[in-house]
Amino acid sequence: MQGNMVGQNIIITERISALRQLGRNALRGKWKTAIIAMCIVILCLSVPPLILNHTMGLNIASLFPAGSDINPEEYSQFSNAMPEYNLLSMVYSLCVAGAFNLGCALFFLASFRGHEVGPKDVFLGFEKFAKSLGLLLFMMLFVFLWTLPSCFVAGALIGILAGPSGSPTAFLTFSPILILAYIPGIIAAIRYSQSFYVLADDPTKTIRQCVNESKRMMKGNKAKYFLLNLSFIGWAILSLLPMGMVSAAVENMTDSTVAIMVAGAIGSLFYAPVMAYINSTQAGFYEILAGHLIKETAPAPVTADQIDVEAPIAHIEEVIESVEEKNNEAPETGREAGEEAVKEPEEDKGIDVENIMNESNENRDENKEG
Repeated sequence: MQGNMVGQNIIITERISALRQLGRNALRGKWKTAIIAMCIVILCLSVPPLILNHTMGLNIASLFPAGSDINPEEYSQFSNAMPEYNLLSMVYSLCVAGAFNLGCALFFLASFRGHEVGPKDVFLGFEKFAKSLGLLLFMMLFVFLWTLPSCFVAGALIGILAGPSGSPTAFLTFSPILILAYIPGIIAAIRYSQSFYVLADDPTKTIRQCVNESKRMMKGNKAKYFLLNLSFIGWAILSLLPMGMVSAAVENMTDSTVAIMVAGAIGSLFYAPVMAYINSTQAGFYEILAGHLIKETAPAPVTADQIDVEAPIAHIEEVIESVEEKNNEAPETGREAGEEAVKEPEEDKGIDVENIMNESNENRDENKEG
């Protein structure tokens, strides 16, 4: 993976396709487990709120009673377009969302690092229920605060464009302006996107430390993260097609609200493979930001403060080359030494045995004469 360091922050320079390849590689041989785990998460997050909203839900339009100056047909259209909500379903979703976010982070980080994982591991986040809930609330609060000013301006602008009558149809017509108001909130959400991975990596860190660590990691990487998630939009739309087909088929067969709810829940399971793919890729994104996957860097720094990450593989290759050169030289040196050792006996005349025997005989004769 490629990256640069600006101060203590890693800037990801890898292509989007390579990042997604990381996610697919991590899921190799684990797709079935990951999909089952995501099905569990989807059902736990969607089915209870559907039941609560159906049994005790309140139409949002009832909060805006029709006045005498509002067309009844327009109000009826406005009322039908509004969903039914129940406060208990919102409380339930809020309570379990943090634990499941942490559980998914734990599951996919472990999977990415090659550990054995099971579908039940997505419930591990409930072991840190209080901290995961606190982290989620902290993130939501700051995202809301970043979004509030722009939403206030957009709401005032829609009110002016809708005119003094303020008909519901006019509000629906100009509601796309609110999309622009959410841009600061989206940026804030991206800034805090690594918080649950930081907590999963080190559960001893406080909520504030997790958020600050995420903010530091995402400096210079927010655009890359946004484009990475945007690249999955095709798969998301493709997964919605069978869900829509199942829901439409059930609606044509029956008017039962319960049957339609069950069909919607079953249809949402088609999103599970995409959800697994996205989470695995995001886990790889975090691993790079955390410095666990950096192996090489961009060729040169951009600024004086920017330093390159070390490239250990390059150093290892240099060491291997030097060892190979020494190994290649060693046999030649051994052969030369062997040849010299063989030549030495040829140059050395050795011991003259005949002279020694003659000298020994002469000494013996002298002793006899004496």
